[in-house]
Amino acid sequence: MRRTTPVIPTLFALLIFGAAAPALLADERCSLGSIAGDWGYTITGTRLPLGPAASVGIVHFDRQGNVSGTQTLSINGTIVQGEVLTGTISVSPDCTGTSTIAVTNTPFPRTSTFYVVWVGSSSEFRAIFTNDGTILTGDGKKINRGND
Repeated sequence: MRRTTPVIPTLFALLIFGAAAPALLADERCSLGSIAGDWGYTITGTRLPLGPAASVGIVHFDRQGNVSGTQTLSINGTIVQGEVLTGTISVSPDCTGTSTIAVTNTPFPRTSTFYVVWVGSSSEFRAIFTNDGTILTGDGKKINRGND
């Protein structure tokens, strides 16, 4: 007895799932549009030679790659409120990216650079500072989506 493969149902299944696969992958890809919005975050670690450092703040990413926000910093026990953040961010379809942010309105003005990974369908991020003398990591969660 010869077995035959049902050709029509197999082709139909391939067409249905083959067409759906790019759409499913597109949902998992990241872009400036997928990360746009307001984010709450914390950063912890050490800033050499100053000592332990931590901050908490809110940052906004827009669809053009601009960053703005404010944070409160604790550096070796000194508290600085109202630091202002401005800069740029880039994101790749594989949900990795980089950011450069200038921090002003502070006794510790600086420019910080980060390597970022977005997770959870662009609803959270993990970051590590890439400046010399920093041993800092950050975690953030999306507060709301951006409409700009």
